[in-house]
Amino acid sequence: MKLFVLHTVITATVALAVFCTQPSTVDNGGGGSEVEVVGSVYLSGNEPAPATQIKLIPWDYDPSVMAPIADSMIDTSDEQGFYSFRNIAPGIYNVQAIQLKQRTRMLVTGLEVDSGTITVPPEILQEPGAIRLLFPGSVTHNGYASIPGTDIAVFAASGSEEIVLDSIPAGKLPEIRFKVLGDTEVISNRDVELKPAETVTLVDPSWQHRLSVRLNTSAAGAGVAGNVNGFPVLIRLNSDNFDFSQAQTNGEDLIFIDRNGILPHEIERWDASAENAEIWVKVDTIFGNDSTQSISIYWGNPDASVPTPKTAVFDTAAGFQGVWHLGEGGNNVAFDATANGFNGTASHVSGTAPADGAIGNARVFDGDSSYITMPNTASGKLNFGTDDYFSVSAWVYAETFDKVYRTIAAKGFEQYFLQLSYFPDENQPVWQFSVFKESATWIMSQNSASEKQWVLLTGVRQGKSQSLYCNGELIAKSGTPLSHPDTTIMRNTANDFSIGRFMQEAMYPMEFGYCYFKGRIDEVRTCSVARSADWIKLCFMNQRSDDKLVQFK
Repeated sequence: MKLFVLHTVITATVALAVFCTQPSTVDNGGGGSEVEVVGSVYLSGNEPAPATQIKLIPWDYDPSVMAPIADSMIDTSDEQGFYSFRNIAPGIYNVQAIQLKQRTRMLVTGLEVDSGTITVPPEILQEPGAIRLLFPGSVTHNGYASIPGTDIAVFAASGSEEIVLDSIPAGKLPEIRFKVLGDTEVISNRDVELKPAETVTLVDPSWQHRLSVRLNTSAAGAGVAGNVNGFPVLIRLNSDNFDFSQAQTNGEDLIFIDRNGILPHEIERWDASAENAEIWVKVDTIFGNDSTQSISIYWGNPDASVPTPKTAVFDTAAGFQGVWHLGEGGNNVAFDATANGFNGTASHVSGTAPADGAIGNARVFDGDSSYITMPNTASGKLNFGTDDYFSVSAWVYAETFDKVYRTIAAKGFEQYFLQLSYFPDENQPVWQFSVFKESATWIMSQNSASEKQWVLLTGVRQGKSQSLYCNGELIAKSGTPLSHPDTTIMRNTANDFSIGRFMQEAMYPMEFGYCYFKGRIDEVRTCSVARSADWIKLCFMNQRSDDKLVQFK
């Protein structure tokens, strides 16, 4: 992404080098000799603002193509903050000011000048702000972003996705314009309100529709107290909150922004006919105990083609090492949403169509022969050490309890796994997160299980301790060691990662077999970090069917 910034005060020397030389609409003397414009400017403490540069600029002045403002239209305020312009041609003008020492600014628009002495109302200079213009898909030709009626303009080269107009006077700006060089077409945002020291983000108005989405972590929302960084937010669209007919066929024109710019997103499912979509949007920081944070969705640009690096949502640099949405159905490839590309090979997975999942669609496992394996993962980024920091999570729907051990996701029985277990009481099914320690010893974190309902399980290994969470709540802290008398059993890292069964039969402390899962599994993740309690709770509160984080305004 290219970023172009140009401060608003452009000296005559720079301007002559940069701008084209079409004539200005300013009358630099001659007509209107009896017309005068006077005014005064003040500092924030209502003290006069001396040494303030004042420019009187025609309202339709285009700084990208017209000659620089004439010296006769530039004044410097005196010790009392007073300024004046004489011999002014009738017309409509703007008054632009900058205090040369403090760099505070002012802009008065729509000043009607006809005859006699025109007095500009006294104005207080304020801290400037900035305007960020976003061009999803990038600008295809060289052009200028500008504020007509001021000397503020920024050149943007072809390929720019973001342009910043810096040091802009606070207040209501009649227009922010982008014009392609050599073209009559102008892209314009109108009536932009800018507060002191604020940055306003604007999107190319070719995107016709906008929806604001609040991220509520207060007690009335997700109920998460701490900040969570680099979080993939799940956005569910349906006929109640979105008009699919306004967007492109597969949602190619969707963009998501916050106050910092365009956010990476991945469309997991887009079903325009059924009016359902699930989209993951990466937000840099979700603020804890906050009900004011929001992001915006833009769509409705028939010509847009926004290239989105999908792997930026589940970024390996943020700890995601394998993410499988499992919405493809049947024996289709189970795609990994990370840059690692650990795509899964499905075997004997029931049916050809995906089933309803916790998030969009899920895979159905028959309990006898269905499983998914991720080739070439035996060594590498999913091969965590015993005392490493890592996390494993999955949405799980157990079809029935039949006293058969059922594997959810695993890196081998002698390494780590999530499972539906019946240990130590065969009459009490439990969710279990196990890590093989050493010398035929497993560390198990477990708690009672429930059938025929979706649950989110998250196992966390943090050095020498581990935890198990169910639906965002800590249900098992630390772990119970389980040792086998045969001390020759050693840690085995030779198995590929798998979903729905072990890749080698589990033999200890009894013959368990492959432990095929029976039911549905959705959204399996492995991370090379120990996710925090706030992160885990936010996942559940956002991904549950009655999402508590995302609120459509």
